[in-house]
Amino acid sequence: MGILECTLLFLIAILRSGEGLALDHDSYQLPQGTSTYKNGAATVIQLGEKGTQDLFDRWISQAMSGLFAAVAQKHINDVNHFEREIHQNCSKIAKDVPDHAKCVARLLRAAEETIKKVTNRNYNNPNLRWEGAFRVARMKRETRKITRQSSYTLHHAYDEPPFAQIARYMTSGVRAFQGKTKKTSWQQILADIHTTADEDRMEKRRKKAMMRRLRSWIDNTPTKLEDGWRTQALEMMDDQLKKKEEMLKKAKATEDVRVPLKVLREAIKLGMSLSGQNMTNFDKKTLRVGSPRFFSLVKGETEDDMVNLFSPSLFSMHEDGSKTENLFSLPHLLKRLTKKEQDAWMDFIVEASGVGDAVESARFAKKTAKEAALKTPDGTPLYFNKKNLTDMYGKQEGDKVDLFEKMAHKYDDKQKSALDKDGFAFMTKEQVEIMYGKESPYHDRERIDEYKNFVEMRDEDKHQKIRNEILEIGDKALRVSAQNVTELARKHGAHRRSKRNIVLSPIVNTPLIFASAIMSNTFIVLSPVVFSPVILSPAVLGPIILSPWVFIPVILSPRVLSPLIVNPLIFSPVILSPLVLHPFILSPGIFNPFILSPFVLSPFILSPQVFTPVILSPFALSPVILTPMVGSPLVLSPFVLSPIILSPQALFAVVLSPYALSPLVESKLIASEVILSPSFLS
Repeated sequence: MGILECTLLFLIAILRSGEGLALDHDSYQLPQGTSTYKNGAATVIQLGEKGTQDLFDRWISQAMSGLFAAVAQKHINDVNHFEREIHQNCSKIAKDVPDHAKCVARLLRAAEETIKKVTNRNYNNPNLRWEGAFRVARMKRETRKITRQSSYTLHHAYDEPPFAQIARYMTSGVRAFQGKTKKTSWQQILADIHTTADEDRMEKRRKKAMMRRLRSWIDNTPTKLEDGWRTQALEMMDDQLKKKEEMLKKAKATEDVRVPLKVLREAIKLGMSLSGQNMTNFDKKTLRVGSPRFFSLVKGETEDDMVNLFSPSLFSMHEDGSKTENLFSLPHLLKRLTKKEQDAWMDFIVEASGVGDAVESARFAKKTAKEAALKTPDGTPLYFNKKNLTDMYGKQEGDKVDLFEKMAHKYDDKQKSALDKDGFAFMTKEQVEIMYGKESPYHDRERIDEYKNFVEMRDEDKHQKIRNEILEIGDKALRVSAQNVTELARKHGAHRRSKRNIVLSPIVNTPLIFASAIMSNTFIVLSPVVFSPVILSPAVLGPIILSPWVFIPVILSPRVLSPLIVNPLIFSPVILSPLVLHPFILSPGIFNPFILSPFVLSPFILSPQVFTPVILSPFALSPVILTPMVGSPLVLSPFVLSPIILSPQALFAVVLSPYALSPLVESKLIASEVILSPSFLS
């Protein structure tokens, strides 16, 4: 009973610590007749006979369902999109193993039909022929040509242009100063960046897949696991008035953002006055401090419109600026550089800027965070290893860890490939002997004899046997015709795609919490929304038209393809809510801060804003067009490909917000500051 009790505790701990899972301590209830007590380092849970049987049944069901899912995944690409949709909808509503088997059985039959249609096609191409199980084509033959020359030149590093040699010497000096011995080209570093980004994306996909699987397991339990979240939602509703007060405080705080900027402006003004410089219209000029421009596309403002302190324009892409700007422009510097010289200088720039070190640091931080996520705050692992198993349950349990480590070392390349691709692999005769032989803690002679014939089968026959057993389980289940499954899937799909509209229906003092179904795929027209916070309610395809918002905080509610059109906003902050394809059109606003809410492809068009700061919210492809703004600074919010076009900015500031490919086009800046915000190609 020891390992069983410990495993149950471990499963509960993992589920409770699962990121994003709807599992709460108050909502999880152990079976009746269960008791717990401490036994040294272990917490023992006495399940009782019924609880133990239920747990075993659940583990077996999960194991079988996992195998069914792996088999389905192996064949999912053999069917058309319609069959995939049916299988996915069928699997979502499956409540037990027989139900799941029915879904997979239908998929397997559909895959067999597809393969038959493909193999029965008549190929009349004379250039193709069969060799064994492969259809092959003859390649076109080509004759290799030999190049003859009277002499050959062996190139040496010293043959490089002097400019390239200088760059390589400087790169070597930087590497020596940093104590590096390995040479990495800038192309390789960029490739590493792409690889790291791809790994992050794959890790996120794996996490989402695991979360979906765990949610599916949790949904099959009789306990209502989502009650904890509902309790939290009710508490948030009770705090509604406090939220409104906080919004007012935050609105007032936007005015305080400019206080240090005003002090800085007055200090610079005093210093320039004492030095005898002309202070005419100083308060209306743009103040640029410690914000160099790199790779600018257009020339900067003239001295009549801007005060420049420690903010040179370097490596501009044009030759139209001041004398200094023109001297250091790229067209002037790179007119005669060869490819070798350009590569050498790129190596130096990348090495000196520490891009490679940043990539390594990111990888190390990712690894450290991953390891920390698998431990409790006091460092206790949330998983079993040989040490904690042996400490809690003795040598016998530690021997089991040794057994599985030994098995892992026995996997051949074919099995590893099958595990990665299919999610399961077949044991060899030797591995079966290791797992169930005399030296194993799981010694079972009958199991070895049982597997004897199966092990000797070909892999294809093994797969076919599994498919046949799944089909048999599905056929023995309660009969649901293929037509019924199809109709169910169509009904489910139609329900998801149905349009709902909210027209002439004001929403007042109605918190929208976990209201994704209402906010998505819904047109809200001529329906003002007042004192109704939107919390934990993602929205897709939810345009809002002619429906003013008043005191509507949007918190933890990403929005996609949900434009605001002719929709004024008042005291409606957007917090931790990314926006994608979310244009603001003819939607003026006042006191609407964007905080920790990145947005992409979300332009402001004809939407004047007053006191609408953007804080810690990077954005891209979100131009500001014909949208005057007052008191709307950008703080710690890098942006790219977001030009400001015909949009005057008053009391404006760009603070610690680098930007690229985002020029000012016919947009006057009045009493504005750009502080420590380098620009590129702008």
